[in-house]
Amino acid sequence: MFRQHPVVPTDQSIELAGWLVMETELGERHLVGINLSRGSARVSSAIETLDASTMQVTTQTGHVYSLRGIGNVPMEAYLAWGLWCRNHAVLGWRDVTEEYETAMRAYLSGSDYLQ
Repeated sequence: MFRQHPVVPTDQSIELAGWLVMETELGERHLVGINLSRGSARVSSAIETLDASTMQVTTQTGHVYSLRGIGNVPMEAYLAWGLWCRNHAVLGWRDVTEEYETAMRAYLSGSDYLQ
């Protein structure tokens, strides 16, 4: 007898709030924020692309993050980043969120910043 396997959600599309972008000493950039569907802090794999028109970021693992709002980063996000850095032996990092915020604000205001 054949049985149908249940559909398991892949969680490929994630709404992220209270976000920021951190760059490691290797130049990899990661999203850090709160996964709205789970209510927990999350650190993404390395960022591949940004689509400012949709405020979406795609990562190396194929996850698509829909960014909600700019700013208001909760402490849980910073704590998750610190733990992630320790677990991945990251020796140095810097906050590059402003570069992404600038691109998104420019697009949303109708500027030709991205062209």
